[in-house]
Amino acid sequence: MWETDVPLATLTRYRIGGLAPRFARLETMADLLDAVRSMDGLEYRVLGWGANVLVSDRGVSEPVLTLTGEFDSVRLSEHAMEAGAGAGLPALVGDARRGSRTGWEFLEAVPGSVGGGLRMNAGSVDVGVWDRVLWAEAATPAGELIRMSPADARPTYRSVDVPGDWVFTAASFEAPAGEAEKVHAAHLERRRQKIESQVYELPTCGSIWKNPGPPHGSAWEVVDRAGMRGAMHGGAQITERHANFIANLGDATAADVLWLMSETRRRVADMEGIWLQPEICLWGFDAEELDSVGAAA
Repeated sequence: MWETDVPLATLTRYRIGGLAPRFARLETMADLLDAVRSMDGLEYRVLGWGANVLVSDRGVSEPVLTLTGEFDSVRLSEHAMEAGAGAGLPALVGDARRGSRTGWEFLEAVPGSVGGGLRMNAGSVDVGVWDRVLWAEAATPAGELIRMSPADARPTYRSVDVPGDWVFTAASFEAPAGEAEKVHAAHLERRRQKIESQVYELPTCGSIWKNPGPPHGSAWEVVDRAGMRGAMHGGAQITERHANFIANLGDATAADVLWLMSETRRRVADMEGIWLQPEICLWGFDAEELDSVGAAA
């Protein structure tokens, strides 16, 4: 089950980061429950598609788990969709589109896994994936399976009130039938908007900062006003097309990205009087590094 010294850069969209000392690709529920029980109280990390993760150049010290096999599935029923946490959000959205199910265009062109989407309440500014959840299931460190409702998870913008060491395993989502032509048109329009306004041709982690909200506006706006659009450090750049994205130009390090984040946060604080909060997950960084970008240790 366990692999050693696995390079996490190959498993994240950023293509950045060091090694995981122990890494398990879990294909069945039995594998997962055995793995979490074997930790015996030790910390571990769960990696989906790595779409929202920046890994330190030093790597991480904790074991890393990822879900494959039976967890990579999507099934449509009459009014719902059920998906394993290892399935991709593009697969979920694609099945909704092909099945003419309404209300899923908000996740068009969003990368990542279903489990990761549940953990961060992925979606748009107005709609999160938990707005569609009927129930979700997670494994606890004790090896118990807990089924929860949105009221139990208490989702907010880009987060849920679910312990970080619980591993999402599956969920059922609302998926009412709609008119095929209207569903397809809504998805195509959403995809067009995303591709025109965001960066897909270079490795990125999507939006770096949470939106600060009124009266400051979106995160990209405050980054732009701080003069950081297009700024570069080493092999990383705040993209011209979208000022809330930092791209790996080919040889970026985690230190390059962190420098741009820290400098942006400092400049925004000086100009706007607010401290930006990261939307991405930062793995393997020390307390000082995390504090420089406003992330919790």
